[in-house]
Amino acid sequence: MLFQSLDYILFLTLVVGAFWALRRQSGARLVVLFLSSCAFYMAWRAEYIALILGSTLLDFVAGARIHAASRRRTKRLWLAASLTGNLGLLFAFKYYNFFALELSEALRSWGLGSGLPLLEAALPVGISFYTFQTLSYTIDIYRGRLEPTKSLLRFAAFVTYFPQLVAGPIVRASELLPQLAREARLRSEQVGRGLFLIVVGLVKKIAIADYLALNLVDRAFDQPELYSSLEIVLALYGFTMQLYCDFSGYTDVARGSAMLMGFELPENFDRPYQATSPADFWRRWHMTLSRWLRDYLYFPLGGSRVGPLRAYFNLGLTMFLVGIWHGWWRNFEVFFWYALLQAGAMVGHRFVFRLSKRRKDAKDALALRAFKVFWCLQFVVFSRILFRASSMENAAAVTARITDGAASLYRHLFAAPLGEAELAPAIATLQITPSLWMLLVFTFAAHFTPRRLFLSFESFFLKLPAPAQGLALALAGALLSAVAAAEAVPYIYFQF
Repeated sequence: MLFQSLDYILFLTLVVGAFWALRRQSGARLVVLFLSSCAFYMAWRAEYIALILGSTLLDFVAGARIHAASRRRTKRLWLAASLTGNLGLLFAFKYYNFFALELSEALRSWGLGSGLPLLEAALPVGISFYTFQTLSYTIDIYRGRLEPTKSLLRFAAFVTYFPQLVAGPIVRASELLPQLAREARLRSEQVGRGLFLIVVGLVKKIAIADYLALNLVDRAFDQPELYSSLEIVLALYGFTMQLYCDFSGYTDVARGSAMLMGFELPENFDRPYQATSPADFWRRWHMTLSRWLRDYLYFPLGGSRVGPLRAYFNLGLTMFLVGIWHGWWRNFEVFFWYALLQAGAMVGHRFVFRLSKRRKDAKDALALRAFKVFWCLQFVVFSRILFRASSMENAAAVTARITDGAASLYRHLFAAPLGEAELAPAIATLQITPSLWMLLVFTFAAHFTPRRLFLSFESFFLKLPAPAQGLALALAGALLSAVAAAEAVPYIYFQF
């Protein structure tokens, strides 16, 4: 059930109505949340709800046993059970086939058999997100930072809560369980903010991300040889904005939906293309994942409290796993290099930063910041070749088209001028329509506006009387219907 579908709007309306009709009955409210969340997930593939329920039961029991155990060894055994069960399922569905294929090929080359059987099953939607979510519960209890809940129903409602179930944000037990336990309350401001965020998220998804994908990005990556160097570069910028609007748009709708029930989910993006370094980018992009890996992987490894070489290793390993998480099971070679590139950028930036750390005056700081933002954005944009490419051959074809065009343009400017036919592969832009140009310029310009400008728009909407808000929402819905694709386009992060 996609957020941009009419089915979801009707579903959300029914759930919110039932939730507030039972506002004085806490148990009944939790039943509504749990059953509606199960129905939401089962609309995709009903049998896979068993995986979520199994993970829920495992971690509920493990959390209680960890808390009750007096011996450290017993606590560790229950934590190991939680880690093994959850990460085992994640490995089975996301990575088993890759390793099975590689091992099978090796066995056949050694004449030791026909190989291992493959898992004939689709990747469960959102498995990474709810796995990280439940693991935070048992790990925090083991660390003594969280008391286990005594209510299996409340814990199940936390794990399966539908707005953020499929693609985040990754919500920790300490963030949502207390909200599920308290008395249901709703402020009028939350309703307005929730509706505003839902519309903003749908605009990002339908009017920007899907439009860029269908009219520029997909075409350029599917057949790069048909496009000029400049068009390929513009497609890369288009994909960079498509990915942001697709994922942050999902988060906006998720947070807005939760607000209609009185819940607050954490933000997941903070203007990531304004980042000044790779480290700053990952602090702003998919913030809940970055914080999760920092707290549950990077810090336990020792973080930066150890020696410089070990700190570089910890940082590099964490970022390598971030890259691998995004797609090893789909195309190992492409995402291996993507992961290695991100890890190298993080380690390299940390090394240079340690060498060049010194004070700047205000004027130099402003110019330096602009320089850093520009180059960080270029790194992000061009590293997206590996994120978007369907194979290393596809990535090489896209890269070759860019470099060939750049070489032709260089020869034209600094060597013997080229004829129009020779120069066309570098600069022809006949397939880039004015609407695409305008959309790219507008979206990047909007992304670089101060955050307070967006907040002022939100504040203006909240101050409107209810009939005016309703009219604005109706107009937005009509415009989105007019520009929507014939078939709803799935969110990119559903595959993770």
